Formats: sequence, structure tokens, C-alpha cells
Amino acid sequence: MSFSVKMLKAGNGDSFIFRFLGNDDKFKNILIDGGNKKSEYNKHLKHEILDIQNKGENIDLLIITHTDQDHIKGIYYLLSDIKIDKSIISEIWFNSFYPIKEVFDSKNNDVSFLESCKVQNLIDELKIPRSSSIYIPNFNFYNFYGLELTLLSPFKEDIEKLKIKNDKTYPFDISSNSNDYKFSIKELIDKNPKIFIDKEEDLDSKIENRVSIAFLMELNSKSVLFLGDANPEILTDSIKRLLKDRKADKLKVDYIKLSHHCSHRSLSFEFLDLLDCNNFIISTNGGKANLPNKLTMAKILSSRKKTLNIDSFIFNYEEVIDSMNFFDGDFSNFSFECLKPNYEHGYLINL
Repeated sequence: MSFSVKMLKAGNGDSFIFRFLGNDDKFKNILIDGGNKKSEYNKHLKHEILDIQNKGENIDLLIITHTDQDHIKGIYYLLSDIKIDKSIISEIWFNSFYPIKEVFDSKNNDVSFLESCKVQNLIDELKIPRSSSIYIPNFNFYNFYGLELTLLSPFKEDIEKLKIKNDKTYPFDISSNSNDYKFSIKELIDKNPKIFIDKEEDLDSKIENRVSIAFLMELNSKSVLFLGDANPEILTDSIKRLLKDRKADKLKVDYIKLSHHCSHRSLSFEFLDLLDCNNFIISTNGGKANLPNKLTMAKILSSRKKTLNIDSFIFNYEEVIDSMNFFDGDFSNFSFECLKPNYEHGYLINL
């Protein structure tokens, strides 16, 4: 086994733990985000962190991808939990942008803003080492005890745009007014010619997602593309540069964690065309913004060249698969499967 990936049940947010044997012959743990639901933190993430603690291991790296509350709120629970020994957290990556005092005197009522400030305060109080310049071109590649991390997002100019953003009106809302679960995969393709024929995709441009940390993780020929909530335009540009450096036509990866909980506005055909992958990770309980979109899966499946490989969509909540209402013809026509949680805290992948 090169490493394991645990996709935890984390409400409608993200929370992942990567574990691998480092080149110092010690097991390393990377925690990415914490989800947003207190009850799910207590049942799942807390259990995993206590297990790491009891084994005498560390959270060698904690990555907070961005400030949206469905990624950061669980980290607040973690850092304020008296049963967790915070000294096991060796390093934090967190591109937060606000002065510490703002949480106390700001008139900004945005939940994500306030949670971000609270987490930043706790990191400062606990004196946990923190890197706050995780962006391109300042930071591109990191060798972490033999695990190679290639940064794909964000870019510095987007970080600067968010710093000076004074209001809470978003240029584009990626939420859907309703879900698309009453349609089969084929019906979604047929009824959306602008998307599937004209490639007019109505993609995400929200600044809060453009600053999400996204990266490629590689170890011993195994790889995971972890996209956070990153913007498809940024991801496409970064993958193109990476392929040019590697003199390759496509990037072959074992797993892709789909951006923004499988929103179709966070995935472009141009991006898909750069990749060779059959396993797609979908992290959400389906409790917000009508996500995941079945249309996202239709994009992936319609872009596939017919091979003997079956595409797998991996979920951390079984009820989400049930609610998406797949038809028998979906599976037979498009050769895919939906994988349900395989352990009590979500889905465990061994690579």
C-alpha cells in the first residue's frame, strides 16, 4: 500500500485524511478540511483524530483549502476541542486574509468570514506553525516526506482580489434552483444541447472558489487529484502547464476528488479532456445547493471513449446515491457504478 485516503462523513462539506509511510519510515497524516456539521465532527473526524493521537502519530500537515464554512467550520471544532491535543498538529496551510481583530469588530455577517477569523485566532493562540502563502507562482511543488504535492490553485492575483473585496455580493452563484434527479443520464444529455454540443457550460467564477487550494498528490506511481472547490478555468490552465512540463498529452491519475461537491459549473469539458481517470470522489451529504449534480456525472460519462474500464463514482453518504434516482438504463448505457460508504466514517481507499 502506497497510501490510504479516507473521505469522512462531514455534512455537506469536505474532510479527508491521507496516511502514508514517509521516507523517514514513520507514518504521516495529512488532514484536508473539516466539514461543517458539529454532529458529524463528533461522530467521525474527532474519532479519527483521537485514533491518530492514541497511536502516537501526528497530523503532520493540516490543509484548509479556503474559507467557505463547509470546509472550515469543522476545523474550528477541532482546534477548540479540549479532548484533542493540538500539539500533534505540526503545520497548517491556510490562506486566510483578515486581521485577527476583525472577527470582533466587523459588521460583516457572512458565516464563512466569521468562521475564518475564528480559526485564524485559534491558530495564533495555539502557536501552530502556519504557511499563509500557498499560491502560484510563490509556491508550486512540495516534497513532503517523499509524497509529491503539485499545486494547481490558487493564483496570487485571485488572493489579492479577495483581500480587497468589500461586499458580500457574488459575481456568480454556483448553486442550482432545483436538483436534476428526475432525469436519466441520457435525458440530461439530450435536453442540454448548449452544454453537450455547443459546449456553453455556464462555469463557476466565484472569487471564494478561485482561491481554493487544489493539488496533485503522487507517491510510488499512485496519484490523487484533489480539487477542493477550485475553479475549472484555473485547473485547466495548471494541468496544461503540468502536461507541457512532463511532455504528455493527458494526466493519468488514479482518483479525482471532484470540485465543489460535484457541481457541473465546477467541471469543464476542456479540463476533462486533459485527464485519464476512471474514479471520481463525491463528498457531500446532499444537504445544500442541490448538490451533487447528476449533470456533472453526465458530462464525465459523455466525454468517455468506450473502453473496458467502468467509471466509478465514490460517495461518503449512501442516501445521496438513493436520492439521485439512477435509472437501470443509466448504468447499462454508460458503464459506471456508484460506490457506497465502505466503513463507519465514510469511504476508505487503499492505493
